[in-house]
Amino acid sequence: MTNISIVQANPHSLAGAKLNLMAMGDIAHTIAGSSSQSVVDATFRKLWKSRNNRFSHEYAYEAKMGDSTLGMITCLPITVLDKLVSSTVKQLFSHRKLALIGYSLLHPRALLSTITLKEGFAGEFHIATLAAMPESRGMGIGSQLIHHAEAQAIKQGFSLCSLTVKKENHLAAKLYARLGYEITSEVNKPAVSLYRMVKKLK
Repeated sequence: MTNISIVQANPHSLAGAKLNLMAMGDIAHTIAGSSSQSVVDATFRKLWKSRNNRFSHEYAYEAKMGDSTLGMITCLPITVLDKLVSSTVKQLFSHRKLALIGYSLLHPRALLSTITLKEGFAGEFHIATLAAMPESRGMGIGSQLIHHAEAQAIKQGFSLCSLTVKKENHLAAKLYARLGYEITSEVNKPAVSLYRMVKKLK
């Protein structure tokens, strides 16, 4: 759609932060270390505003129509994503402190799934999160954001673009397959089961 633009994400975008959280699903509670939705929301807003973490606006783009944000994608080289793990944990601990540890001890399966998750491999440009507002679904927002991520990958010299998708998310997996992504492996953890999908860029 010609009236939709994709721009670098704004650190003060509440919609961008919300979409980032939506993309994570239930695992967001493990990351934030709380069963309280308000605490999870606040934690992800802080991460979004900050830099040098895996959930930062720094690596995100927003699909906008006028002043409205319709979708969001986070994309970056896997090597950068891997380096962000320690700084992300440090920021989470500074926000949540002992509550983060307490929640993790009560939910060891979810914690294990989160900290041992390998999203991709060196040489890949990775789509880490992707989400669209419910009211914008069917408008092709997801496809446009993925094409934008692929353009960023090519611009940065990558020939492979990767992503993960929950096995039960059949609609998303079908979209990715239609866009040229192929399942290359599976991730089976106690709390999450994913397909890894990769596309060779031209």
